[in-house]
Amino acid sequence: MKKLLLAFSLIITSSTFAIRAMPEMDFTRFEDLTKITVSGIKTPKVVRFKTNQYYGNNTVLLNDKNEIIPHKWIRKSEKIKSQIITVSAVSSTFEGRKENLVDGDFTTTFTFHPETDLKKSITLSFKELTDITGIRVYLDEGIISPQTISVSGVFENGEKVKIVDHTKFRTQIPFPKVSVTQLEIAYQTPHFLRLKEIEVQGQEETEKTDEIIFFAEEGKTYTLYSNAHFGQKYYTPKTYQPLNIDSKTPLFTLPNSTKNPTFNNDYDGDGLSDRIDLCPKIKDPKNTDFDGNGRGDACEDPDQDGIMSVKDNCPFKYNPQQTDSDADTKGDACDDVEDRVSENSDYLLYVVFGFAALFLGFLVWRSMKKA
Repeated sequence: MKKLLLAFSLIITSSTFAIRAMPEMDFTRFEDLTKITVSGIKTPKVVRFKTNQYYGNNTVLLNDKNEIIPHKWIRKSEKIKSQIITVSAVSSTFEGRKENLVDGDFTTTFTFHPETDLKKSITLSFKELTDITGIRVYLDEGIISPQTISVSGVFENGEKVKIVDHTKFRTQIPFPKVSVTQLEIAYQTPHFLRLKEIEVQGQEETEKTDEIIFFAEEGKTYTLYSNAHFGQKYYTPKTYQPLNIDSKTPLFTLPNSTKNPTFNNDYDGDGLSDRIDLCPKIKDPKNTDFDGNGRGDACEDPDQDGIMSVKDNCPFKYNPQQTDSDADTKGDACDDVEDRVSENSDYLLYVVFGFAALFLGFLVWRSMKKA
């Protein structure tokens, strides 16, 4: 009888931990996935999996029935050596404070102004000469990765030297050890760019571990989707039952993530990957950029008249009516009056010649009739 009651209670408990209605999710927009197999527990229970890999907040966990189940992250960070870093300059600011970039808080972000040029830069200053062996950049969820990254260092004598020059962007950029007083990091991107944090590696040593907590069953395999790209609905699972842990909670090591085989890096389906697509949400296989400002014409309206550049007959002059009196596909707002008169004069000339030919024909007919 006790076994029967135990089995019944486990069924009830496990059902309360599963989300019955799966929200609409596009799993092809998650770049990475991690397969987690639980073994070594006798009964269903809350478990922990630790990892040194950063997964971000927008993660989704599925059970073997493809049901989304609640989970939560516990993030731990312990500085072994301190290092004083300040952000002395940024190329532009749209949202957030520049100090958010090095405050160690992943809930604060900094956003570059989207209307500035393609190069977005940050200058880090150190209190004293500091040994650097690399940097790590944490993008906010849903942000398209920059195309390239460059890193320059300022040495003790004031000389500025390129350390990494326009290399393909990666979140982790290692390089040979250098001793610098300043570090300039520049990103090349036409897209909206929001950063959570920048870590400088070298003198500062930080021990970081993350733990994912969820309710699991023995022998079951779970799939953790992570690294969500833009266009994917932001999802934070609500814990309908508390996922409490204590010293007796089983602790395992989370396997490394792998590439999601169904990942789609072309949101609008125009044959261009999101990273190089100047209009990643609007299909434009030509990827045209008439004004060369790094933003595609298909998603740009520089004169703010409500007409996109690709359809605007005066893309840089406000003309919501799109008036084109001489029908030359160039709107009156940017077509000189003289040009319109001279172009229209061609039609007037044809009309005059037409009337002259009719009159001449009439005279010939009249003279032939008299004869």
